[in-house]
Amino acid sequence: MSLTATRARPLIAAVLLGALAPTTTLRADDIEPLSVAVIKATTGLCKRGETCHTDRAGSWTPKKAIAILAVSVAEQADIDLYADIEVSTRPEMYQCSGDDSRGCIFRAKYAGPGLVDYAATSGSTYVGSNITNTTITFPSGYGLMVQAGEPIYVHLDVRNGSLIDLQVDQDAWIYYVEAD
Repeated sequence: MSLTATRARPLIAAVLLGALAPTTTLRADDIEPLSVAVIKATTGLCKRGETCHTDRAGSWTPKKAIAILAVSVAEQADIDLYADIEVSTRPEMYQCSGDDSRGCIFRAKYAGPGLVDYAATSGSTYVGSNITNTTITFPSGYGLMVQAGEPIYVHLDVRNGSLIDLQVDQDAWIYYVEAD
């Protein structure tokens, strides 16, 4: 096998890149501080078989202007539950559309496992489990800007398909830096 120019280019690039020494070493002093706000949200008591819609189920108001870099919402459904979650500066859910999306930050939907009750009057069987996280992270150098004093809301729309009444508590984690 002969070494052609096409085959040699990747080898030459690898050798050159491997020979380069790192120009800087990252130290703790070089890391910019990242802040976290946790918005606690709840539907209150949601009876079995009902849909519980709660605008402004939770909120947080930054004291300084911020740039949101990432949002994480823990999906905590181990029962038959459908949840639609929206994080925005809009005072009500479902106001984001098309190019009128100022203040719209994050949206997630999840469904917990189905319950099979076999037409019994009590008891059930889980069909599965859904305990995961939904996260959005923006590319380096980008963030969603929120002005000081502007509330960020968590809106919830929950369908309780379980056999019990429950309170749905939902946390939204906001990772941000203060804007200059």
